[in-house]
Amino acid sequence: MKFHLAVSTVFAACALAADVGKHWKIGWVDNVNPDGKFPRRAIGINGEFPNCPLSVNSDDFVHINVSNVFGDGRPTTLHGHGLYYKNVNYFDGAANIAQCPIPDGQSFRYELLNSPRAGKTERQWGTYWLHGHYKGQYVDGLRTPFIIHNADGEVYDYDDDYTVVLNDWYHEQHGYLIHHKYLTQDAIYPTPKEGLMYFAHTKVNQTSKNLPGYNENATLPFEPGKTYRLRLINMSAASRFDFWIEGHDMEIIEADGTDVKPFPTDVVQVGIGQRYSVLVKARNCSDHDWRIHADMEKSVYGRGFQHQDGDHLKLNLTSKVSYGKKNAKLGKGRKTIKTFKLFDDFSLEPVQKKSAESKPDMAVTLIVGMKESDDAIPMGVVNGTTFKAPLTPPILTMKSENDTTIMDPKVYGPNSNAVVAPYNHTVELKLVSGGGEHPIHLHGTKFQLVEKMQNASLPHTKESVRENPMRRDTVIIPNGGSVTIRFRADNPGAWIMHCHMDWHLSAGLAMLLIQAPKEAKEMLKVPSYLTQQCQMQGLPVHGNAGG
Repeated sequence: MKFHLAVSTVFAACALAADVGKHWKIGWVDNVNPDGKFPRRAIGINGEFPNCPLSVNSDDFVHINVSNVFGDGRPTTLHGHGLYYKNVNYFDGAANIAQCPIPDGQSFRYELLNSPRAGKTERQWGTYWLHGHYKGQYVDGLRTPFIIHNADGEVYDYDDDYTVVLNDWYHEQHGYLIHHKYLTQDAIYPTPKEGLMYFAHTKVNQTSKNLPGYNENATLPFEPGKTYRLRLINMSAASRFDFWIEGHDMEIIEADGTDVKPFPTDVVQVGIGQRYSVLVKARNCSDHDWRIHADMEKSVYGRGFQHQDGDHLKLNLTSKVSYGKKNAKLGKGRKTIKTFKLFDDFSLEPVQKKSAESKPDMAVTLIVGMKESDDAIPMGVVNGTTFKAPLTPPILTMKSENDTTIMDPKVYGPNSNAVVAPYNHTVELKLVSGGGEHPIHLHGTKFQLVEKMQNASLPHTKESVRENPMRRDTVIIPNGGSVTIRFRADNPGAWIMHCHMDWHLSAGLAMLLIQAPKEAKEMLKVPSYLTQQCQMQGLPVHGNAGG
């Protein structure tokens, strides 16, 4: 199956740019029960769960006024996963890094796309998601797709656009699991009670909506002969998914907002935080429905898989493609992935060519993993140090310290693992697994994939970098292996890089990348309400990030 580049898109590309403003009230929603097994309290937006997807054009000005309506003293933030926030680092939403969290009863205006404050910057389009970035709130439900359509026309032709949301689900709240299960001497890794798959219709206009149902109660409507773009997003806390559709071929056309040349595949492996788009050609005629599969990889749960409190976690989720026939039976296709060939994201090639960054100005090796404290409590570590959020947000440290001090990693906190990169320097990071698989996400930057080793202990034989290497913002470090990434430090600000297994992040598996601090000090115009909200919580707004 081959798809051709589009001269024009079925979604009219000539639409005028819009001012897309939203008001989101973030707070608790009671009696949420997506798996039908256990009603619980979850975090929703404007009293709804699941949260509605947001679908816009790449030239729209998108801003959201977030009001914290928890009512129990709980702060919050909102992060746009994969967004550059070029020249507006303070809208990134990483709590205690780019801002102090929003106090209960207060509001914060996020300018997500094409902020007038940013000036003229590179356009973004593709598949993204919005989620909480304060103490695991996205695990409790604060997460939703954010789809950006290319206003100049999509690269490929297709007839309709759906998003496939993959995530895991817990019956207990994140705070309970962290403090009573995981970060204890028992160190029970929080294994989900259920995996969830649901669909959203995400056409270019702002009427995008979630389709009803989860898993076997969810259906994707296909019409014979049409071509569909399916956007896969893994919003999990702990789970990697393998996705495929029986009786249908797939071609990958996008990864993490990067359009790629068509790449046929039987199955798409989606790590936490990663996104892929696939084109699927509907059958010319079908009297059957067809299973959609999303399998959870249990190896990432470690010891937690043996502590299910008597519950059995169903690892193999299924939904279906329906052609609208009444009483249709399921078509017969391969029901396991044992015979499927897995793809390597290093094999993907961007449509928009960008040569590999030149020989790095700075190269840093980072060994990431988990260890136990002296009290046998799990700790995430980067080069032996467990991340602890600074008292003063580093963005404010850059604004208040002198030009010499802000180039010193120590000023950003003794437990920040900070790497400071001068403006426009080429940075190479070799990420080495100190044990376990880790999906690593870097805020504010799309990096090039330079090298992957499945076994980091083997003798190193450096291969030549591809002429047009894959670019993305979230990459999986294989268990016992390494991944080398490269990027240019051209986005001034303080950016967190962390494992997107939320339990590992909560245990401190993170570090700071300080890009171009001198330029950040000069050009970042921090909103007054950001510093005011720090002061409301008694948090310092000047000085070093150690507080």
